[in-house]
Amino acid sequence: MNWTALFIIVVVLGVIVSNIMLLKYSAKMSLKNVNQDPIEKAKETLKTREGVQDKSDT
Repeated sequence: MNWTALFIIVVVLGVIVSNIMLLKYSAKMSLKNVNQDPIEKAKETLKTREGVQDKSDT
């Protein structure tokens, strides 16, 4: 077997192993912030800003 084929095999195995390691790492990640809906968060921010403006107007 020549060196080129061996190098390609090593690179492919490295990519496979690194992808498996990445999947294991991402499975342990916390998804608390990912599950938040940005539209709902924007609505809550708008309500709090309106509340602050109403208090400052009176």
